[in-house]
Amino acid sequence: MNNFQRRRFLKLGAKTMTGAGLALGANPMLTLAQASESGFADGDDYRALVCVYLEGGSDGFSLLVPTGNAEYNEYTQSRQELSVGRDTLLDLSTLSGDHGSLGFNQFAEPLYNLYQEQRMAMVANVGNIIVPTTKFQYEDKSVPLPAQLFSHADQEIQWQQLQGRGRAENGWGAIAAEHFSTYQERDYLTSVTLDGANYWQSGSGQRPFAMKETGLLEFAGLDKTNEWEQPRAEAFARVMQMQQNHVFSSAYADVQNRALRITEELGAVLESNGSIITEQPEQNSLAAQLAMVAQLIAARGQLGMRRQIFYVRMKGFDVHDHQNKTQPYLFSELAKALSFFQTTLDEIGETDNVTTFTASDFGRSLTGNGDGTDHGWGNHLMVMGGAVKGGDVYGTMPRMSVDGPDAIQNGRVVPTLASAQYAATLLRWMGLPEDQMTETLPTLSNFAQNDLGFLS
Repeated sequence: MNNFQRRRFLKLGAKTMTGAGLALGANPMLTLAQASESGFADGDDYRALVCVYLEGGSDGFSLLVPTGNAEYNEYTQSRQELSVGRDTLLDLSTLSGDHGSLGFNQFAEPLYNLYQEQRMAMVANVGNIIVPTTKFQYEDKSVPLPAQLFSHADQEIQWQQLQGRGRAENGWGAIAAEHFSTYQERDYLTSVTLDGANYWQSGSGQRPFAMKETGLLEFAGLDKTNEWEQPRAEAFARVMQMQQNHVFSSAYADVQNRALRITEELGAVLESNGSIITEQPEQNSLAAQLAMVAQLIAARGQLGMRRQIFYVRMKGFDVHDHQNKTQPYLFSELAKALSFFQTTLDEIGETDNVTTFTASDFGRSLTGNGDGTDHGWGNHLMVMGGAVKGGDVYGTMPRMSVDGPDAIQNGRVVPTLASAQYAATLLRWMGLPEDQMTETLPTLSNFAQNDLGFLS
């Protein structure tokens, strides 16, 4: 942690978190001191999921590329000038399955190294489908399909909710977090976002605890360490301590007092763990978000946490234009951030307890639009961590032919694995009971395989 961040944390006692009271959960009056005295503080059974959302529709087909002669020729015929050069790809072997010859994008080399170390796996051709779906079933309209299938806004919501055909009330992360939160005293820290509101962690009565990459959210103008703001901060505190006669003013004061107390205590805990961050990539927003996640994970013993889910986001993947210039930068930034995060987890001894996974609106089309690609459907995603059975590709590599059996209009690839199957594998590792799976992922029962096997 740099000196600027340290100074910010030292001032957290005078800050209050915007909307914190709405995310405190069932036991907001508990203090961190009480949590440290509970049985949870000494428990080693900790697991965390970290969702890395790639906003805009990441192009997994430029990350993992078939390199066999016939397969690569199909790929280049579809992608034309947007093809990744075969001589630039890093040879990728697999431990199981007949995936053919594969190559990994050179600009994501730090992720390739994690794959080679068997700490990262690829999950091939995942997408939002409600039932097993083929190209012919799609064209015949003989199976139910997600609403507004190629719309950014709709597919982001559906990916993060997975509750059926259309928009629902709950994210699958929110439903799972509600279950896990009942087993730990710091329930409001079960679900934490580093990128504001999202559909994955939100639901009926559920909102994530919001932070930012530099620390806790704050109200401006209430800094007790600032001479001209101190009187205002003291006046605000006095008003919040006054007896309130109206139910709404009383509730508002209660929310603010809890937020002030919790923010002060949590800020002190984070400050004590600031030294764990070393060699953080510069000018990399995703790395900065993940650095804060690592600090929270490092504090899990002090906070009495046993299960947590985190949400971070990287933007810029909607590459309709300038894809050949933009894509290398995106892959490089993503790879550096994820590699940094995994190294930090290694250093704090949490490698086996944290699983990081990528998600995105959808993949990209096989065909180009001149200078980029359009909205697709299926996509290749990544899972990383000590519990991951890495060094392998799970699922089936699709044919990269526009006229082949796996592509529909404009070269959109039909997924062969459902997002619900992907999510179920992650949640089962977290310890979500089987009887909770149907509620969390109601379409899962439509698929014969409900565990993809990439986690031990």
